[in-house]
Amino acid sequence: MSVDLHTLAGAYALDALSQEEAADFATHLQQCPSCREEVLEMQDVAARMGAVEATPPPSALKARVLAAADQQPQLPPRVTPIEKARSRRWQPRLATAAAAVVLLAAGVLGVTRPWESDQAPAVAAPVTQVFTAPDAHTATVRTANGGRLRVATSAARGQMAVETGGLPKLKDRTYQIWAIRNNRPTSVGLINDTDAGKVMPIPAAGTTVAITIEPPGGSKQPTQRPIVTMDPQAV
Repeated sequence: MSVDLHTLAGAYALDALSQEEAADFATHLQQCPSCREEVLEMQDVAARMGAVEATPPPSALKARVLAAADQQPQLPPRVTPIEKARSRRWQPRLATAAAAVVLLAAGVLGVTRPWESDQAPAVAAPVTQVFTAPDAHTATVRTANGGRLRVATSAARGQMAVETGGLPKLKDRTYQIWAIRNNRPTSVGLINDTDAGKVMPIPAAGTTVAITIEPPGGSKQPTQRPIVTMDPQAV
């Protein structure tokens, strides 16, 4: 079954594609500016949702959800032989996407396990997946404001990730990532949570990635000199 690659932008942004599909879509991204823009916008929205101030849920919510889950039987779908092959292909993708939605919802509603409430925020799962990819290349770089970044690229996943936990915390300012090609910067998005890090599609050859410090909400163009500039092809 052929799939229109343009329709996979949402699944790619949520890291819900198989390794083979992610590699195919990453190749497509290099030739499709509209898909690149759509992926970046979706990743930025997901990051903003994750940064929303948590609202404590009703005290009985967790008990009701767990009780309902225990009583719900898990029945296999009824499919024809042809549909079974398609189901096997889509089940991992749907499961990953569903998990991403559940995690996002839990973050917005503030539903956490009691023993996790005092722990430091974890690195975002998509960032970790790039660093642990079998073909990952990693590097550590210093920043002009005294920070440290870990960078990883995965050609198979078509992604570049940065662990930003080593950056100094900012007050009334924000870190912003740029893709610079032919001296023209394009915003990749804000680093709303330095503990979570950031994932982006690997830029085309000849593009450098830079990070600047900008006013809250970011800027249309860099207003400061970059604290770090990286060549993804050299990682």
